[in-house]
Parts: sequence; C-alpha cells; structure tokens
Amino acid sequence: MHSTTRPIALSRGHLAAALTSFLAGAWLLTPAPLAAEQAGAPFATLVPAVSTGFPNETDSNSPAVWDLVDGTWTLSVFNSVAGRAALSDGPSVRRLVSRGAVRFDGAPPEQGVWFESVIREADAWYGYYHNERANVVCPGSGKVWPRIGAARSEDRGVTWVDLGPILETPAASVVCASTNHYFVGAGVGDFTVRLDPDREFAYIYYSQYAETERQVGVAAARMAWADRDAPEGRIDVWVDGVWMPAERALADGREGDDATDEGVEPPPDRWVYPVATPFFRSANSWDDQRAGVDAFWGPSIHWNTEIQTWVMLLNQAVGPRFEQGGIWVSFNDRLDNPAGWSAPVQLLKGGQWYPQVIGLDPTLGTDALASGLSRFFMAGRSDHYIVFGRR
Repeated sequence: MHSTTRPIALSRGHLAAALTSFLAGAWLLTPAPLAAEQAGAPFATLVPAVSTGFPNETDSNSPAVWDLVDGTWTLSVFNSVAGRAALSDGPSVRRLVSRGAVRFDGAPPEQGVWFESVIREADAWYGYYHNERANVVCPGSGKVWPRIGAARSEDRGVTWVDLGPILETPAASVVCASTNHYFVGAGVGDFTVRLDPDREFAYIYYSQYAETERQVGVAAARMAWADRDAPEGRIDVWVDGVWMPAERALADGREGDDATDEGVEPPPDRWVYPVATPFFRSANSWDDQRAGVDAFWGPSIHWNTEIQTWVMLLNQAVGPRFEQGGIWVSFNDRLDNPAGWSAPVQLLKGGQWYPQVIGLDPTLGTDALASGLSRFFMAGRSDHYIVFGRR
C-alpha cells in the first residue's frame, strides 16, 4: 500500500517555504508527534516530492557508499531481490546507472544473498548480507532459516569474497510448525550494520524471529572492527543488558539437545550464538497463541547531522505474511546502548517494506549519513523527502 498523498514538484523557494511550514507543525503527514513533546525532542515528517527510484529491483535495505573513481566522487548503491544483489552507481541518487549483478570470487553463500549494509575502509569494502537457507531444517515446509553473513570487496563492490556466516539462531530454536509464512520460527536478518564514532565496534541491529524463546523483535549485536576480516564467532549478542559472546559448538557440532520440534536433525553449528533480548519485543508474535501479529522488524539506521542523533526506521508486521501496518521512527544518541532507543512513533500508515533514508549531501549523504532534508525510500522508490528537526 502506498501513501495517498499526491507528489508535487517544488522549486527551491517553494521547498524552503514548505519546510518552514512543516517544521512549524503544519501539513504533517504523521498523525501524532513524538511521544516526548518537550522542547528539543527530535521528530521526523514527510514532504511529497517528485518520484524517483533505484535502477535495480529492491527487496531489502539498500546500502550506499561514496568513493573517488578516476578523480570523480561516485555514489554506489546495492539493491537485492530473490537472493541476488546488483550494483548501480552515478553522481547522485537520482542519476544512478545499473552495473549488473555483483559476483563472488570463489563459492558464493549458499541459496543467495541480500546485501543490507556496506562499510568502506581504505583498502576494502565490507558488505553484510541476509542469507536464507531452505530445506536445511523443516524440509518441505517452503520456509527458510535466515542468518547474517559478511563479505569483502577490493574493487568497489563489483566482486566479493565471502567471509562466512557471522550471526544465526541455534538449531534448537527452530519451530517447523510456525505460523510465520516465510521463516521457520527462528533466524535473524533484515538488519543494519553501523560503526560507532570511534570505529571500535560495528553494531548490528537486526530482526530476530526466535519464537521458542518468546524473543521475536528487534535486537542488537556487536563485533570489534579489528575482527572484520575474520568475523565468524567474533560477535557479541545483547542479552539482558550484557554483551554475550558466541560459544564453540560441541565436538559433534551440537550444543546439548539441538533436535528441532519435529525431530529434524539440524546441521552442525561451528558456533552457537546466544538468542538476544530484543529491545523492541513483539507485542504479538506469530506463535504466541493469540490472533494477529504486531511486530517491528527491518531496522534501517543512520546518523542525522541536523538533529545530531541516530535515527531508526522500522517496518510493522500485522499478519502472517508480514502485512504492513506502517512505518515507524525511533531515536537514540548512543549506538552502543540498545535500551536507549525512544518509543517508536508512526511515521506513515501502511506503506511498503524496507523504509530507509538516503542523504542528499554530495560526497557524504548515504543510507548511513543524512541531514535534515533527505530522501525517503520504500521498496526501492522515493515519493517523499523526509525532514528531521527538534521541537
């Protein structure tokens, strides 16, 4: 479902006048302001704009990276669909040209990848992907067991070397009879990875689908950035306010009784990762014996220079097929404090999956860094600017 607001073209002067009105509280597309009404509380709102879109199909968060190419600043964007990632680039988000599918040097991750975050280093780019495994557990169910993996590129994202899986739920968490239409009642994915200001840790904010633990929701993990080239087993998961490390699996590849709920023999796990404590726990998950679904998922996070804080956009699932209830926004001054995110406030009713911000500042604005006026995308298309401020 799309917003029913009709996009309009705005000149620079008209746009400035419109933004003044928006910041004063007029024309708000969001029916309710942020819960914290006191002076200085951050807010976000949408301004209709001429439509634009990525040149490649999109079914995940779409990472964007600026880099110098032959002396020219170039924006590269990765879009993924059906387990295949494609690259586009150009001088701005509105002037991207598709460069085709990315390649892997060596064996690619099994059963496809969806690139959801890319971090640029001086010598390489590091990509983080959503990976779905079918028929590994619960064969014949038509459902998949998602996990998160990492890859490295030394040619600006054209070719990648797989660094392997870095975060998954244990096999014991699988629920083959889950009413979740897509997932086996377990798994992690639909995420964002961001570096802290000191570049000491990469923080992974992700969707967790652990029905057996009643731990469905938005969760957090972290990895020391120094471990980026060998990340497997180096992830700490946020559990009850403590960063808990992964553990080595037992000699037979299992930790304790890891048979699934239907006795399906799980594959060996080289590492066993803790099930996280979501900081946004589902109000009504798929398998909690109540009708309906009410779960946040798919966090997209950026640092906003206008309001000097981190911003998270979220999907809201309200049915077994992740029917969209709306797009929500939350704020947090510290990336290392998962408990510090503000209560989500609805930005848009309905909408489509994978909301995200793309900053408009040349050579700077990406999905990770944006200013007070940026582009708002859903499912690879943008019909709105998104405006940030404080009041």
